[in-house]
Amino acid sequence: MKKGINFLMIILIFTGCATKLTKEQSGQLLKAYSEKNFFKLGNLMSKVEFNKDNPDLILYKATLDNVFNKPAESIQLINILLDKYPKHFNDTTLQDLYSMRAQNSNRLQDYRNTYIDDSLVISKYKYLLDSAEIDSRNDDILFYRNLANVPKMEIIKDGDCQILLKRDMAGLFNVPVIIKNDTTDFVFDTGANVSVITASLAKKYGIKTIGSTVKIGGGTGIKINARIGLLDLKLGNIQIKNSYILIFPDSALSFGNGIYKMKGIIGFPIMYHLQEFEVKDDKFLIIPKKPEVTDNKNLALDNSFPVIMVVYKNDTLPFHFDSGASNTEFYSSFFQKYKKEIVANCKLEKTTFGGAGGAVTSETYIMDTVTISAGNSHCEIDSVRISQKDLLGNDVKYQYGNLGQDYIKQFSEMKINFASMNISFANKKIK
Repeated sequence: MKKGINFLMIILIFTGCATKLTKEQSGQLLKAYSEKNFFKLGNLMSKVEFNKDNPDLILYKATLDNVFNKPAESIQLINILLDKYPKHFNDTTLQDLYSMRAQNSNRLQDYRNTYIDDSLVISKYKYLLDSAEIDSRNDDILFYRNLANVPKMEIIKDGDCQILLKRDMAGLFNVPVIIKNDTTDFVFDTGANVSVITASLAKKYGIKTIGSTVKIGGGTGIKINARIGLLDLKLGNIQIKNSYILIFPDSALSFGNGIYKMKGIIGFPIMYHLQEFEVKDDKFLIIPKKPEVTDNKNLALDNSFPVIMVVYKNDTLPFHFDSGASNTEFYSSFFQKYKKEIVANCKLEKTTFGGAGGAVTSETYIMDTVTISAGNSHCEIDSVRISQKDLLGNDVKYQYGNLGQDYIKQFSEMKINFASMNISFANKKIK
């Protein structure tokens, strides 16, 4: 297996080894794009001579810029397609373009245009969406309408930062957060697409709220009524000003009849704008002042969900990356792809899934042992759950699973770099 695919070639001009587009390549590109297999799409595009007059190639380039964190460049290409080639694409692709532009605007903290494009998708392409997608999109529209006039978050780094971490009783990383000169522990969770604080703490700190109540999907698909707050906080010597944060009822972050409680969560919006961080020896969170530059892109963004390139049996599969999940699990797309093997070799049992908002029970297959590769590393995981039906619906339908702590904890170092879209695991622990 190649230890990392070089995506440096995903630029407008390719080297001489690229070839003119063939019919076979066109079909492969369309398949990778349709399946949202961004890593395969990038690899295929690196082998094709880019033609700036080919709207399909512009579409794939705009998609790669979107998922590999070049939002301004992606918007520029999307605008070209919408202005020059609107009749070239069917409504499904046009809906994808407006959705991508909304995602790009969100990453640029241009919430007004995020709201406009999300609203446009509902007004023009609602007939293409199923009920779950319509419901989710309407929730997003209300959410971003509330944020439309909010100024951008500001992150001030005086230098490199090292913060002492600890694991809580659920095995999740907790980071000390300073709010109004008071320190409290928040879960540090790559799988959370929002940052969260309990209502009781929000009241204690006098957090200002904006807009109306919004609905947020929890980890099991159960929706939570929340308010949006604006908050200044510190992580070590790093100042984070004007961050939006979701205010959840205390009960939504309480588990096991109150045995385990979270006070808050540092999620994707803050992590993304930190650009790079490293978890080392299960003790330290290291945030450099400037991110490292690397060409090995094995991390992507699907909306606000980090997606990691996972290799299973020589197949390259996109997985949701969630450091807040105790266990790795495989989604229904994985079940469908390897159904014959799974049904023949894995046992079926009832499993309870817990997350923010509550718990649900579902029948899953259990794979005793599986070997996968991710982030330039590989290891075995035991007792992996395989879902026949996904609880998160549209949010995960193009991904094959979720990489959790049972993989992450086998390594002493984990580095995530959103500036270069790279993740790495190093120094495997000896069992």
